[in-house]
Amino acid sequence: MLDEAVKGALSVGARVEKAALCDFKIAACVECYGCARTGRCVVNDGFQKFYADFLAVDRIILATPVFFMAASAQAKALVDRCQCLWVRKYRLKTRIELRPGAARCGYLIASAASGLPDSFDCARKTALYFYKTLDMEFAGDVCVNKLEGKHDVEKSPGALKSAFDLGLAAANPV
Repeated sequence: MLDEAVKGALSVGARVEKAALCDFKIAACVECYGCARTGRCVVNDGFQKFYADFLAVDRIILATPVFFMAASAQAKALVDRCQCLWVRKYRLKTRIELRPGAARCGYLIASAASGLPDSFDCARKTALYFYKTLDMEFAGDVCVNKLEGKHDVEKSPGALKSAFDLGLAAANPV
């Protein structure tokens, strides 16, 4: 679904960078508060690449499978490491500088196998507060249930179209 969202954004000329979290070694936040003076995490790992991006980009699409009713460990580790940005915003009172006229928006794409109606509640709340910390509006999601196998989404054209449309919306927010 993320690939479809990327296609949607690219189709209208958006500049897109896709990062697979499994390709980055991102340690869990250990709440050392090394970030307390600067708002920058002191742990030097794959998260540092994302820190600068989170301050600069106008849009983020967080895509994750849902395991045991929550975002994947990789997605949650990335979000948890944004504790330094929480410190920057709420303790150090340093806001993210917005480009004039820019709107910062975040989106969620999630899949689950369970079929339970509340499968995405935790992932949505995580995304909501993640984006709030980044001074972004949580602008929408595509959450698709009953996807058991790796390619099951390909049998769900409605899900793929919704993901493509989310990419369009991310590229052209209202």
